[in-house]
Amino acid sequence: MGERMKRWKNMLTATLLVASGLSGCKQPLYMTIDDHKAVTASGLLPADLDVNPNVIAPPTGEGHQKPATVDYPDRPIRYMTLAEAFAIALETGTRGSPAVFNALNGGSRAGFAYSDDLVSFQGRSVAGDDAIRAFALDPAIIGADIEGALSKFDARWITSMTWQKVDTATANVLNNFNNGDTAAFTSGIFKPLPTGGLAGITYNTNYTKLSNPPGGFQVINPSYQPAVTFSFEQPLLRDYGIEINQLNPAHPGSIRDNVRASGGRSEGILITRIRYEQMRAEFERTVNVMLFNVEQEYWALYASYFQLYAAEQGLRQAYLTWQLRKSELDAGKATAHEVAQVRAQFASFRSQRIIALQSVLETERQLRGILGIAVEDGKRIVPADAPTLAPFNPDWQSALTEALAHRPELLMAREEVKARQLDVMLQQNNTRPDLRFFANYNVNSIGTQLDGSGTNNALRNLSDNTFNNWAMGLRLDMPFGFRDANASLRASNLNLARSFIQLKNQELKTERFLTGVYQNLYSSYRQIEAAREQRYALAEQLRGLYARIQAGKDSLITILDAQQRFATALSSEHNAIANYNIALAGFQYAKGTLMQYNNVVIADGPLPNCTLARATEHERQRTQGIVARERAKLPGSDGPNPLPSLLEHQPPTPKEQDLPVELKAPTSSMPLEPMIPTRPTTGIESKPLEKSISPTGRPIALPISRTPEPLR
Repeated sequence: MGERMKRWKNMLTATLLVASGLSGCKQPLYMTIDDHKAVTASGLLPADLDVNPNVIAPPTGEGHQKPATVDYPDRPIRYMTLAEAFAIALETGTRGSPAVFNALNGGSRAGFAYSDDLVSFQGRSVAGDDAIRAFALDPAIIGADIEGALSKFDARWITSMTWQKVDTATANVLNNFNNGDTAAFTSGIFKPLPTGGLAGITYNTNYTKLSNPPGGFQVINPSYQPAVTFSFEQPLLRDYGIEINQLNPAHPGSIRDNVRASGGRSEGILITRIRYEQMRAEFERTVNVMLFNVEQEYWALYASYFQLYAAEQGLRQAYLTWQLRKSELDAGKATAHEVAQVRAQFASFRSQRIIALQSVLETERQLRGILGIAVEDGKRIVPADAPTLAPFNPDWQSALTEALAHRPELLMAREEVKARQLDVMLQQNNTRPDLRFFANYNVNSIGTQLDGSGTNNALRNLSDNTFNNWAMGLRLDMPFGFRDANASLRASNLNLARSFIQLKNQELKTERFLTGVYQNLYSSYRQIEAAREQRYALAEQLRGLYARIQAGKDSLITILDAQQRFATALSSEHNAIANYNIALAGFQYAKGTLMQYNNVVIADGPLPNCTLARATEHERQRTQGIVARERAKLPGSDGPNPLPSLLEHQPPTPKEQDLPVELKAPTSSMPLEPMIPTRPTTGIESKPLEKSISPTGRPIALPISRTPEPLR
């Protein structure tokens, strides 16, 4: 009796150990409920997003401010550093347009940053959004497929219980013993193995109770027939081995135990991990494009303010010239058509100023779009950083090596070649026949009950291990010719060749793109030197002309062209400065190091505790200190011109109400001069100049006796 109990305990212990081993450990979920709650609590998502149908209700326009226009542009200044712009963009920004080559090689900047395109329907989903928050979810979506690929090795528990009542008429008439009650209970745990095999342990009990037991025969009625079966199945050719089962989308499963193949929702484990790395690289590419677009629009806004400054400089000079010419007309030293020529010059500068003002508003709109902030918040953004004017002479070989190693596009292409190599291995596996080995070992018993201390206890009899069945064998499944497998293998080899050619082409394009940006880097810097030299020369010419006019040697009319050319040179110089700083960022973009250049890092999972404070708040406080420092610099000093110092020392422009009638915009009540063929006036009245913006945002004045100083 004691020996039997010992054998029973040993067998039960072994069964539990095998069951626990087959069940495996619980796999961690990619995104737990707590992770989802943390995202919801951060305010990024509504708390009831999954159940509230009203989250898609169209919002109203209430609370949105009317955008500024050239008629009403006055708003308080909000200084912003480039670092603060990066921080805001990383939090709420948009990628914008990825077309950066034209912007880096002399193309127009307009239209290459912020994209106004809305989404489109792609047949099964809506696509086309460029919000960085949406792109950040793409690697997580692909990463969830890794868990799906690993799940094919999870143990499975299969259990069933059936009851049956047999009451056949023939058996009743013939007094047969086939009628009665039957039941069957089966419970098994099956563990898919990394080698492609399947191990299982199954417990089943069959119950029979005959309604008319036969006479003269020894029949156990009712009877319980418990059994424990250990099974094993392993492919020997196709689908054999750990490596190939990391590539297979689904586990081979078991044919004899009728355990279907699991997995198949995604590609194999190794290829799914490659897809995750590719999507992560794609997100890095998106961040690079966004950072470049932020910097491009930031310096474009800087240049736009100087374009406006140049137009206002010309407007003040034209007004001064008109005053002097008008006084000469009153003294009889000038003719009316000469005064009209000066008046036309004033109108030309006025038109340039309106165009420059609209350029400021449009560039600010573009920057706000890239940063993902409100279209209008009651303030106008003014760049606070001074641009870089130092020459940059990078080493070409090092730059090319970095570009070939760090461009995320090349990383995606290399990973694609790796995935195609693995796919060839997978298709080669499918050209093998499916030969499987199977074996099982069974322990069974019988009894009239499942408990008790006597010999009628079926479970106790099972522990005796008296009755055993076993079986083993081979099963072959082989299609003649392997036509489908060979066709798939051929297609896989061709896809591998295509991906390799694509990689080499992308590497050549990377070098060609880097070459263009490298050349543009030097060209942009030399353009600054040429534009500055032109501005110096035109400023000297303008001084000389003023001196000759004041000495009575030349007519005042000779200064008009010089004024126009000086304003154009002033604008061109700062356009060149902006283009050079954009070229510096473009060079880092071409190397794939723009994120490192701007101290941006992509990491998986939640932020560490040391970075929980919002970067935007930190950068906003830093901006205040930078603005205070830049305000102390005077225009005309050596080095680049920061906008805070320029706006602090800007003289006022003439106001509309201070202008004489002939310089004001014509209206329907002011007829044009006779003898001049022209179309009728439109009756549209221009707004006063005091409603127009200047870089300072406040009145500015230039002494009439003072000649314009060159901007240094």
